[in-house]
Amino acid sequence: LLASNLGKKASTNLGAIQLSATDAIRQVDASSGIVLCLQEASVEGSDVHNIRTMFVAGLADGMGKPLLIIASKSYDPPLDVKDAVKFYQRDRDIVEAVADIAPKIVSYSAQGESLTPAPPNFLQSLKIGDPRAENEMTTLHGYYLQTPEYDRALNGSVNLVVGRKGSGKTALWVQVRDKTRIDKRNIVVDLKPDGYQLIKLKEDILKFLTDGSREHLITAFWEYLILLEVAYKLLEKDAKSYRFNHTLHDDYLALKHAYYVADFSGEGDFAERLMTLSQRITNEYQSRYDKQKSQRLMTQNVTEILYTHDLKDLREKVSSYLEHKESVWVLIDNLDRGWSTTGADFIDSIVLRCLVDAGRKVEREMRKDRHTFHCIIFIRNDVYVHLMRASSDHGKESRATLDWSEPDLLREMLRLRLVSGLETNTKEIAFYDLWSRLCVSHYLGEESSAYFIDRSLMRPRNLLKIFNACRGFATNLNRSIIQTDDIERGLKAYSTDLCEELGKELADIFPAAKDLLYYFLDKPSTLSKIELELIIAECGIDDDDFDKVIDFLLYYGIVGIRANGGDHYIFNVRYDLKVLKVRASRDNKHSYIINSAFWPALSILPPEGMVVDA
Repeated sequence: LLASNLGKKASTNLGAIQLSATDAIRQVDASSGIVLCLQEASVEGSDVHNIRTMFVAGLADGMGKPLLIIASKSYDPPLDVKDAVKFYQRDRDIVEAVADIAPKIVSYSAQGESLTPAPPNFLQSLKIGDPRAENEMTTLHGYYLQTPEYDRALNGSVNLVVGRKGSGKTALWVQVRDKTRIDKRNIVVDLKPDGYQLIKLKEDILKFLTDGSREHLITAFWEYLILLEVAYKLLEKDAKSYRFNHTLHDDYLALKHAYYVADFSGEGDFAERLMTLSQRITNEYQSRYDKQKSQRLMTQNVTEILYTHDLKDLREKVSSYLEHKESVWVLIDNLDRGWSTTGADFIDSIVLRCLVDAGRKVEREMRKDRHTFHCIIFIRNDVYVHLMRASSDHGKESRATLDWSEPDLLREMLRLRLVSGLETNTKEIAFYDLWSRLCVSHYLGEESSAYFIDRSLMRPRNLLKIFNACRGFATNLNRSIIQTDDIERGLKAYSTDLCEELGKELADIFPAAKDLLYYFLDKPSTLSKIELELIIAECGIDDDDFDKVIDFLLYYGIVGIRANGGDHYIFNVRYDLKVLKVRASRDNKHSYIINSAFWPALSILPPEGMVVDA
């Protein structure tokens, strides 16, 4: 508060009191409120005083400061400030005037000064991308870790890419798509069919067919759809250029004529075209056949129901047009999304197997015409294992498996993301040199990055979630490095999120186990088989399903096996469930251990004498 001394009386001459303009500006700027007093003409030096007072009042008004100007009741102030002056006749009038402005001064002071924010520290300025590849499609190439599986997919030597949620399937899908798109002569058909788009087809047709008819229809459906999408992409890509390219012109018009036929709508996005095709097939089937069990369809029947186009002519026109192109890549991701609530059943397995067969069939036919054609399907590993088990040619598919088992690979994945925003000459910095600038070296006696990786279930997405959670707590407190209490809070948040996510993932394959994880609340970290079965029974799962549920818990890494003096999780045995089960069978005293990633959220009781985070 700047209390004006402009009215201070000197013994002889008020003008002797010095207040420079710069000093007035500085004092007003530093004040939260200004109180000024105008003097009557009878006071010696009042003219100079009042001029200075008006100058300071103008500064306060211009800077938006709370302002109080007081004057004696007998004083006649200038017209430009007359309405702003508070007059006093007694001391109490001054007290009341100050009381009126005091709240304004407090409010102004609470706003704080307008300061330039401090630049973020290294930890705050890091940008490591999003745990979900769908949210970082434009930036992923800058820090993607190119594994052997990536090389195999890019070479077109696999039909399937399988991996768990969070293992990097969609990231690989994005990278293969973007890499192959660089060559403008390539045709990249990137499809994301949601399984729910096939539900009506499944409910209204597939369950009424014999096994042979069902597989025949679905394989033909996928083959037809792949050809339609390739034709659509070819027409879309050259929609403008064909007019000015005599080598394309005639073949383009022929393909366009073969694609756009009566009673077929080829517009909209892929989801719309898939729904339209499914609905049309359903309508055709219901108009021709009754809903009766074991309906048998001959090849002619499938043709009548399925095809709007002359399939042979469409295939020939596509093949002819591909003479002008380098290669075709059909990349299919996301099919298993529709199986997230009710689990996958026998018909779902047929849908997947028939898609693989249809992709291989189109590949063979196009390669016979000497075209380079690749069809790669990206599918969850657990869905693949359970749905392909009934296949008679289970081992025929060439697969790239994205399950991670080496901690150093996860460190390199994280390092590439951490250095992505650094200057070029610092991007080769070693992981531990960088890590020491970001996080305390040890937590509860264990190297901190190893501590994070051990609780990630060996999934890249989870490791990023742990780091982001811990960093979030550190940056909220404006810390330049992740401290032990940040790790404690971050792991608690991550563990809670993991329980919710894994609960849904278990329900994808075994719906009855939806809430199973919550029945582990307050349990010890090590359980005998009987104790584990009691927990499963408490969840309401039938006795006949106990072994199946235990297999699921082992498969997801929620529990491991303590046998023959060692602890073994699914990711320690290269995701081979049989290795865990055989080791357990050889040790009659084996027990089950709950993964420490779930301890914070489920209040799991640690082994006696062990110190753990809260």
